[in-house]
Amino acid sequence: MGTLLEMKVLNPEITYYDDSFRSQIEPTALGFLRQLTGLTIFDLKGKDTSRTRVVTTLIHGNEPSGFIACHLWLRSQSVPATNVRVLICNPEAARTKPIFTNRYLNTNEDLNRFFDAPDSDQSEVANRARQIKQAVAEVKPEAVIDLHNTSGASPAFGVALSESDNVLDLVSLFSQKLILTGLHVGALMELDFSAPIATIECGGANEIFSHQVATDGLHEYFTREYIFDHHAGRVEVHRHPLRVELVEDASVGFSHTRLPTTDITLRADVETLNQQYTPAGEFLGWYDESQPLPLKAIDEQGNDQIHRVIEIKNGCLFAGQKLQLFMVTTTCEIATNDCLFYATAEQ
Repeated sequence: MGTLLEMKVLNPEITYYDDSFRSQIEPTALGFLRQLTGLTIFDLKGKDTSRTRVVTTLIHGNEPSGFIACHLWLRSQSVPATNVRVLICNPEAARTKPIFTNRYLNTNEDLNRFFDAPDSDQSEVANRARQIKQAVAEVKPEAVIDLHNTSGASPAFGVALSESDNVLDLVSLFSQKLILTGLHVGALMELDFSAPIATIECGGANEIFSHQVATDGLHEYFTREYIFDHHAGRVEVHRHPLRVELVEDASVGFSHTRLPTTDITLRADVETLNQQYTPAGEFLGWYDESQPLPLKAIDEQGNDQIHRVIEIKNGCLFAGQKLQLFMVTTTCEIATNDCLFYATAEQ
């Protein structure tokens, strides 16, 4: 790509481009991805050069909606309302075959768990996280959006540590739903850039609707003169999520019947629970109740609240109360190495 586009290299591991690149980017998202070799930063000059908005995408290589939206914008002739910095964070993972199916820069090392890594951690993934952090901070952003896809089929929603009006205004450009979380997992959105910041989960990675959410929201984010425009009241806030995880080396499967090869079997259509409230008593799956339940539901204080989420009856798992489930996935790798889902208790 460096032979095609005018660029400046300030760090041998980071490639920077300016407005001169637009006409030379490949016309397809796949072609564009193949032009990228590492952390890549695009700086666009806006009508108001005194302010900068930042967007990050492809922190996970299997979450393409934000990348597709950025590609469409970068190929367009539109001029943003303010300066814009676009960070393509992890194209190496996305390029690894099968394309757009690999989540990690390195095996089982989730980039979005390393933004709080200590300086003593000199691993490749920790260094990449520090480079991204520095690239965001150095432009003193007016706002920061981190675009993702959910692990399973799902509507779009935002995730943030704050429900300030500015954060809610930011989320409203993409979705009318926010998870307000106090859980800390080392994600980019947990950093303090002295600016509103939110993660946008655009929906499932393979859904056209998700790509449209990212594209429409990014257009609003880039073109509006003012994004803090009192739309906070439109956003429905879900507070205090619990992170439901497998315990130690427990295994999970997904089926219409109980599997003898896993510790827990969740129902095959469990991803549909992302779409609506889950009432108390809703059937979730199966479990051998002669063994300790190998699940935990971690709250914002680090305590296990699994008894609030799951009720066991006759070897079956049921919702312990009315819940809103988020990020439910039937991808075994993610369910095993990250979490099964998030849940908020609903009155």
